Amino acid sequence: MASVGSQGTVGGLIVAGIMLKTIGWRVLLGVGALYGCIYLYERLSWTNSAKERAFKSQYVRHATKKLKMIVDLTSANCSHQVQQELSSTFARLCRLVDNATTDMNEELKSLESQLAVLESNQKQLKLLRNKANYIQNELDIFENNYIRQN
Repeated sequence: MASVGSQGTVGGLIVAGIMLKTIGWRVLLGVGALYGCIYLYERLSWTNSAKERAFKSQYVRHATKKLKMIVDLTSANCSHQVQQELSSTFARLCRLVDNATTDMNEELKSLESQLAVLESNQKQLKLLRNKANYIQNELDIFENNYIRQN
C-alpha cells in the first residue's frame, strides 16, 4: 500500500479509496477536519512575534551550546597549563633537593675528614700529655731523691 501511495496522484486516490472502504467516510472526514483545524491554528498563530520568539530561542540554544564549548575548551587549556606549571615546579624542587643533598653529603665528608684529623690530634695530645706526666713524675722523683736531700 505504501509503494502504491508513493507513486503519485493515482496511487493516492487508490489508497484513499481503500481507506474509505475500510475505515469509513465519517472517520476519514473527522480525521481530515481535525488535521485541517490544527493546520489552520498553526498557520494563524505563526505571526511575526512568534517567528521572533522562535528565532530568539534558537539563538539562545545556539549561543549556549557555543559558550559551553568555549568554557570546556578554556577549562581544558587552563587544566593543561596548571598541570605543566606543577610539573615544572616539581622538577625544579627535585633538582633543588638533589643539589642540597649533594652539597650536604660533600660537607659531611669534609666534616668527617676534619673530625678524623681532630681525633688523631687528640690521640697524639693524650700521648704527649701522658709522656709529659711521666717525665714530670720522673723529675719529681729525681728532685726528691737527689736535690732535696743534699
